Amino acid sequence: MREMFLAWWDLVVRYRKALVAIGAVVLGILILFNGAFFVAANFPKSCVVCHYMDPFYDDWKTSRHADVSCIKCHSFSPVFITVTTLKYWTGLYNPKPHANVPDKACLEQGCHEGRIEQGEAMLGAILFDHQDHMEKLRRGEKLRCTSCHYSIVQGEHVSVDTNICFLCHFKGISQGQALGGCPGCHGTPKKTVDHSGFTFSHDSYLKIGVQCKQCHLRVAEGDGRVDDARCFDCHVGRLSEKADPLALHRTHVTYNAIECLKCHEKIRHGEVELVKTFEVQCDSCHKQLHNYQKEMYMGAGARGVADTPSRMFSAQVSCDGCHTRSVQVLESGIAFPGEKKLTAERKSCVVCHGKNYDRMLDDWIRESRILVANMEAIVASGERAVGTGPAKSRKLADARALVADARANLNLLKAGRGAHNIEYAYKIVKAGYDQVSAAYKIAGLSGKPPRPAILASSSAYCLTLCHQRVRPPKDLFFREMEVRFPHSLHVEDVGIQCTTCHSPDKHKMRIVTKTECMACHHESRDIDCGHCHKAQKSLYDGKVKPAGVAPQPDVMAEDVGCTDCHELTGGTQTVLTVKGKCVECHDAEYGKMLLDWKEEITAKENAIAVGLEEAREYLERSSKIGKNVDEGRKLLKGAETNYRIVTDGRGTHNYELSRELLKSAQGSLDRILKEK
Repeated sequence: MREMFLAWWDLVVRYRKALVAIGAVVLGILILFNGAFFVAANFPKSCVVCHYMDPFYDDWKTSRHADVSCIKCHSFSPVFITVTTLKYWTGLYNPKPHANVPDKACLEQGCHEGRIEQGEAMLGAILFDHQDHMEKLRRGEKLRCTSCHYSIVQGEHVSVDTNICFLCHFKGISQGQALGGCPGCHGTPKKTVDHSGFTFSHDSYLKIGVQCKQCHLRVAEGDGRVDDARCFDCHVGRLSEKADPLALHRTHVTYNAIECLKCHEKIRHGEVELVKTFEVQCDSCHKQLHNYQKEMYMGAGARGVADTPSRMFSAQVSCDGCHTRSVQVLESGIAFPGEKKLTAERKSCVVCHGKNYDRMLDDWIRESRILVANMEAIVASGERAVGTGPAKSRKLADARALVADARANLNLLKAGRGAHNIEYAYKIVKAGYDQVSAAYKIAGLSGKPPRPAILASSSAYCLTLCHQRVRPPKDLFFREMEVRFPHSLHVEDVGIQCTTCHSPDKHKMRIVTKTECMACHHESRDIDCGHCHKAQKSLYDGKVKPAGVAPQPDVMAEDVGCTDCHELTGGTQTVLTVKGKCVECHDAEYGKMLLDWKEEITAKENAIAVGLEEAREYLERSSKIGKNVDEGRKLLKGAETNYRIVTDGRGTHNYELSRELLKSAQGSLDRILKEK
């Protein structure tokens, strides 16, 4: 080997001038060739000479980037040209182009500089945030400009393929949902839409908490899978890498800008499957079958009345959820063989909701007839007052238009059967009364239409239609106010209207504030504070039932009442506001002493709260490994009782007793945790 090497070296030395000359010629040719190649690259037409890319070139010419040369975006350095030339001469060159456009090429000065920082942009009707997508990891991946903007998209060059959006937002997500939620792209829908011949407003449904997926059961088709055959298009025997999707995406998406749909199947987004609340097979022929009833159930179609879908409709209960009993069809008393219809059964209410809901349905059926009679009287009054048909004056025409709206709503109410949506039926009557009253006023007439009894007070509707059968609990606990609320006392004994405390528009929503409650309760000095503030009064009077401690009343309980320390009209009561009362009766030292009590008790409460959690965890773990923890649980229960008495009763109401209770609670916890 050594001899052969020396022989070759001798030849090189002997013919070195000739070899240097040949090398210089080859290098010169290479430089000239690459120089010409580099100059030619500034003219996009030259790209198609070597690359199979006529479609890309044609779409580039008609795109918004038509005045941007290829090498402005695509990497084309002298080193790249040299390597490409060598590949071409050695037969390793692939004529099929692969565009790898770095983000810096897109974001450089004079192009899309600052696009990321500017953030939001409109993609059709969708608000898209560049900053949110580019500066954060999306599903664990770092996106690039070309992750969305690439190649030929629907006849354009470097445009956005929305199929990429669907792939990210729907792959692996439950049907009817999307990553980031529907409003993230579509916003809150406001417009009125038409579905199966019915017109309704999304906004009304969203107000009562109906989620998109309750109606839009499926919004995407396809699973975005990657078939092994797609991998084999580029690789052979590399399927082991599929087990690490993060590394796979880093290589293909982040580093090499491979289009997502090169590997993934498409996912189609749209209204794939909507809820079929009205699954009536007869609809295929009888298009208008039960339309009024459906509109009533959907809570849509009435003029001048906000859409109010039935709560049963919002829960996706179909017609045959209530109409369960099959009966023969009768005409003139004659039964037609095989002709049957489904009628509603009262027991259907009880099966789902419980006792008294069947009687509530009876009330709805009865009251819906009364509402129809009331509406008929209102409309008849309006038609007598302002007349019907075309009018010569503008005012009279407007008045008659309002009455005509009320007449149309009456037709819906009669045919739609108010029991299908009693809340909407009530609103139709209320709107009808307002419409005809306005017609009187516009026409310059005195008087008003007959006012239905159910409109006499804002609460009449609550009791008449629902809560005379299904009563709310007699006592409630308002956590934010930290008081127990006797519901029946306020409604039945005092006669407070439901809508004084509850929203008339949103079911169960409480609108009364603590300040409004206090304005009523604190107007009298002889009020029994303990009726609401039971925990505080019991601790003050020593009438509590602790564990292991003999309770005693506070030293001031015999002579000092609640209102001697608490100023009822002084707003929120705190230790700082009560401190002033201590100073008035005693001196400044007593005010400081009250603050010291509060600080001491709070510190002990916090320590015991931590100890309670630790003890619970220890006993639970000990029980699982077979230890007898009966004694520990008894101690824990006593500690919790004493802690709760002090916390709920506000320890400063009885400082000495509170100290004893907390000391006892801490002792019990120490005994439990001693083993630990």
